[in-house]
Amino acid sequence: MDIVCFDMEGTLTPEIWEQVAADSGISELNKTTRDIPSYSDLMDYRIEIMKEHNLKLADIIKATEKLDLLDGALDFLNQVRQEFQVVILSDTFHEIAYPLMEKLGYPLLLCHTLDVDTEDNILGYKLRDLQAKKQAILGFQSMGYRCLAAGDSFNDLQMFEVADQGFFINAPEAISSSMPEIPSFNAYSNLLSALRSYN
Repeated sequence: MDIVCFDMEGTLTPEIWEQVAADSGISELNKTTRDIPSYSDLMDYRIEIMKEHNLKLADIIKATEKLDLLDGALDFLNQVRQEFQVVILSDTFHEIAYPLMEKLGYPLLLCHTLDVDTEDNILGYKLRDLQAKKQAILGFQSMGYRCLAAGDSFNDLQMFEVADQGFFINAPEAISSSMPEIPSFNAYSNLLSALRSYN
C-alpha cells in the first residue's frame, strides 16, 4: 500500500503560531514558513520574541487547544486512510502538536522536539534533520514504498523533490504559481481524486 505524506499546518490544521499571535497580541508571531522559508531561521526568530515577552510552552499549548481542524480535513483524512497509509511530516513539535493529533485521530506524526527548562521556558529545539521531510520520504522509498506528498508551503518543496508525486493543497497563489509543475488544489475532494489517480 502506498504512503501519503501530509504537511500539517495550513494543510490539515490552522497555523498554531498565528493563534499564538492572536492570543498574545504579538503580531510578529504571525510569520510562518510562507514568510521565512528557512524553518531554523523562523524558529530562532520565534524563540527570541517569546523570551522578550515571557511566553511559556503552556501558552503555546493553550493556543493549540483552541484550534479546530480545517473544514473537511478529518473526513478527507479518513477517506485517504481507507486506501493509503498516512504519515504527517511536519516542522511542528511533539510538545505542542498533540491536541491536534487527537482531533486527527492520532496519525503517525514525524516532527521535531523542543528543549524546555523546568520553568516551562522554551530554550531551543532539536531538529530531526534540516530536511527531515525529504529524509523521511527517502527512508520509506528505500523500503519499497511509493510515496505521494501534499503540503501548502515552501518547506514542503523538499518533499516534492523526492516524492513519486507532490501536490499543493491550500497553498497561497504566490507559492503555487512559483512551482506550476506541482498540481495545486483548494478543495480536499479534488486532492482525493488526484491521489486516487495514482493508486
